[in-house]
Formats: sequence, structure tokens, C-alpha cells
Amino acid sequence: MMIGLVLLIFIAYYMFSSSNAGGSCCEGHQSQSNNSLDILSERYARGEIQREEYLERKQELSGKKQQISIKKG
Repeated sequence: MMIGLVLLIFIAYYMFSSSNAGGSCCEGHQSQSNNSLDILSERYARGEIQREEYLERKQELSGKKQQISIKKG
């Protein structure tokens, strides 16, 4: 009886530790921001977008874009 319980615990431990690969569930995944920047860079490299659009979108994705206020006259 005791051997069965130890075996069951060992199997459960092995299943859970191998599914997480020894870390958190999100470890090894790229962040959404980096993934978006990679896609943007690929589109620019393929010639799908122009340099100005590339630089503008890159600033937006990296969070460095300044707010532009439009004055109504």
C-alpha cells in the first residue's frame, strides 16, 4: 500500500514538473511588445511599409511616442 502511494506521488510530480519545464508557464515566450516589433521589422525588411511608417509605428510600440495636440482654430 505504501509503495503504491509513493509511486503515485512520484508519477504526479513527474507529470507536473515536465509540463512546466521547470519554470513558470509563460517562461520562454516572447513578450507581446517584442513580438510586435519583430513583425514590424520584418514588414519593413520585405518592403511592405516605408521608412517613415516603420519609424512611427516603432515609436508607438516602444511607448516613446509623444502626444500631439491639435488646436482647433
